[in-house]
Amino acid sequence: MPQKMSPFPHTCPDKNNKLGAFTLVELLIAVSIFSVVSIAIYSTFSSGASVLSRVKNIDLAQQKILLKTERFSRELRELPACRKQLFLGAKTKISFPGNSDYIPCRITYYFDDASSCFMRVADKLSQIITPEGKIDAQFKSKPVVFLSKVKEIKFSYLVLDLAKNEYKWIDEWQQDYLPVAVKLTVTSQTQEYVSTVFLPKA
Repeated sequence: MPQKMSPFPHTCPDKNNKLGAFTLVELLIAVSIFSVVSIAIYSTFSSGASVLSRVKNIDLAQQKILLKTERFSRELRELPACRKQLFLGAKTKISFPGNSDYIPCRITYYFDDASSCFMRVADKLSQIITPEGKIDAQFKSKPVVFLSKVKEIKFSYLVLDLAKNEYKWIDEWQQDYLPVAVKLTVTSQTQEYVSTVFLPKA
């Protein structure tokens, strides 16, 4: 008499069939292993993405500072011949002649300690020169934020000491001639950036 075939050969295998179905215990073990591996992979990628995000933010902040210091340096390098009154330097403030939208201006950079911002002002020469030919020290234009979230801004000026025949850096500049160079030091929350600009000879 022929042997009857089961309609569900995989769920009800013959005794001689070596390929049986997965038991419930085996299925639970497989699901558990898959879950553990998935969680480990997700944690790895999540932590990697977090680190990458922080690195990108740091790089963007650094790039912004470098771009701003380069703009400041370019304006100083393009410094035209000027009178003594138009170039004044202090430890946290500097003024010099320049151009804004092709209009002759007095450009002023200074550090605003209250807001921790590096500020920039461009006053047209026609607005700051009095009828007597003197320079009005007051701002005529609204200051704009040049660089935000800055811990400290410091300027220093390179001068040749003729008595000692050596160069030295000083914090104030009131002489009737231009310094040899200007050094800008920008201190952020994490790093310090130094840019030295040699001025054109008159």
